[in-house]
Amino acid sequence: MKRVSMVLMAAVLALGLAATVAAAEQQASTRPAAFPHRNDVRFRAWQLLPKRRDEPLRYLNITDNEVREIQLVAEKYIPKVLLNISPVVTGCPCEEGPQCTDQVYIVAENGQGSRGLQLSRVKNAWVVGAVQQWYFRYEELLTRERKTNYLDQMRAESELFRDFPVCVGELVPADNKSPLPKKAESKK
Repeated sequence: MKRVSMVLMAAVLALGLAATVAAAEQQASTRPAAFPHRNDVRFRAWQLLPKRRDEPLRYLNITDNEVREIQLVAEKYIPKVLLNISPVVTGCPCEEGPQCTDQVYIVAENGQGSRGLQLSRVKNAWVVGAVQQWYFRYEELLTRERKTNYLDQMRAESELFRDFPVCVGELVPADNKSPLPKKAESKK
């Protein structure tokens, strides 16, 4: 008798779990594709947090002209001494757009400590990409948080997450479209 009740309880739990999963899938499939769920966007934003990446490295790391160009762009956002430029990586998240080919992360001193900045190579020019620009707005919102009431803060945060850059296709890095030569494959 005990064994039958245990099997019956396991069957009821399995059916309940299956119904819950089916309901969640139904709800997810009815959500409009153009407006992803806020938690999905929040998770994707967390995945794309501007940070140093060390792969896949571009065959030709960085030129002197690119360093000068990066310094000019960085001065607009962090007008102090440049400390470090990461290796150039090929490919960009699709949120940066199809014309983004490479990315680099710099660390600079801004008088209050070190600050990072992610630059994207778009149309053969180093620029602050869409994701980094969004993160500037997010940081600004977090600093205003203490000065606004809770409902205004939630509305502003929801609006900001609606403005997060989205991909046209799948959430995968862009193909390597770097204009620089690729490493020749060696024959063995």
